[in-house]
Amino acid sequence: MKRSLRDIAAKGTHASSVISESAEVSNDTSSVDSLISQYSGMSESELMCELSAAVSKQKAEGKFDPESLQRGIEAIAPMLNEEQRRRLYNITGRL
Repeated sequence: MKRSLRDIAAKGTHASSVISESAEVSNDTSSVDSLISQYSGMSESELMCELSAAVSKQKAEGKFDPESLQRGIEAIAPMLNEEQRRRLYNITGRL
């Protein structure tokens, strides 16, 4: 059975523990949980606006790292179904 981020949040599992199973991540658990809490109530369009603004800011500051983005995609993709992966690749392709 595949896990989703919503399932993880519903069960109260720390997201960082699941992420670290897929890739070597040195995030502080509280900061990951804080991000989940911050974005969990947003609509898809609000999330897209936030993502677009963050990427634009990183690019303007010369801090956008496509390799880091790719590593994140590779860590998340195994937890997604085919439709979710297609949407992930569609979204990240527009960045």
